[in-house]
Amino acid sequence: MIHIKNLTKIYKVPKKNKKKTLKNFLFPSYEDKIAVDNISFDIEEGEIVGFVGTNGAGKTTTIKMLSGILTPTSGEIIANGYIPYKNRDKLSMDIAVIMGQKSVMFYDIPVIESFKFYKDVYSISTNDYKKRMELFLEKLELNDILNIPVRKLSLGQRMRCEIAVSLLHNPKILLLDEPTIGLDIIAKQKMLDFFTYLNKNFNTTIFLTTHDIADIDKICKRIIIIDKGIIRYDGAIKELKDRDKYKTIEIMHEKDFNLDKVLDGLKKEVLVSQEYKTTIKVIKQDVGNVVNNLINNPKIVDFNINTLSLERVLQEIYLNDQGELL
Repeated sequence: MIHIKNLTKIYKVPKKNKKKTLKNFLFPSYEDKIAVDNISFDIEEGEIVGFVGTNGAGKTTTIKMLSGILTPTSGEIIANGYIPYKNRDKLSMDIAVIMGQKSVMFYDIPVIESFKFYKDVYSISTNDYKKRMELFLEKLELNDILNIPVRKLSLGQRMRCEIAVSLLHNPKILLLDEPTIGLDIIAKQKMLDFFTYLNKNFNTTIFLTTHDIADIDKICKRIIIIDKGIIRYDGAIKELKDRDKYKTIEIMHEKDFNLDKVLDGLKKEVLVSQEYKTTIKVIKQDVGNVVNNLINNPKIVDFNINTLSLERVLQEIYLNDQGELL
């Protein structure tokens, strides 16, 4: 469905020059900035894949190359049998791109008019249009907002409409770039549930980039981590968590509990320190010793042992100076 091999994108950016001379203004010098650095991966039909990284890691650049907006500097890229930057018109019938900060609807007119416009753009039959609208009205709860101008919608309402309009032509590939940014918890969960529904019922292939790692953890089984244009990890989320060498222990205790005294000599990192609750991180090999020290202590009310969250695992990766998995 999606094939990327040795994909590279290099931008020419002006060099910073402290001397503001006329020559530097008229004849600026440039340097190469590598946004995506020789990455390779394949995504099968019907997969939901999370694509994560810090700001400037290369996520949006990759999305733009997949959709045909940008031309790669080098490498191979194929989406549903098409080379995006060469076959953008044909690919547009099989792909949808949703960006949290971009709008495809008309700002000053009712929402329904945007739906009618894109029905004609994609040459959607009346019967198919009716079926798609029935789906959106039910799953995205659009009944009460179709006749409201886009500018009067809340962010959550607008994003539901953006998704519906973008999916009107029933694309096979859905590229999502920060689709839940700025949304409250309820609106975000409804959106994620809808993406899962599309994947399950229409076998839609979904490529999701986001800073909210919880979104990835909820709907994706596979994750690709990109950092400074280079892929650091590509595999199952479960395996990423399992290979981590730490556990977290959440300790509920009385007010005057002394952690250092109880766990004297054991290495630990305090993640949360509150009046009646402390959360620590310890290596897996020390979990048994920590439990033995806690279990018979009269000031301990309860404790839970957990694996590190996906977000915490990713933090460990980004903090590694070598850029490799710990």
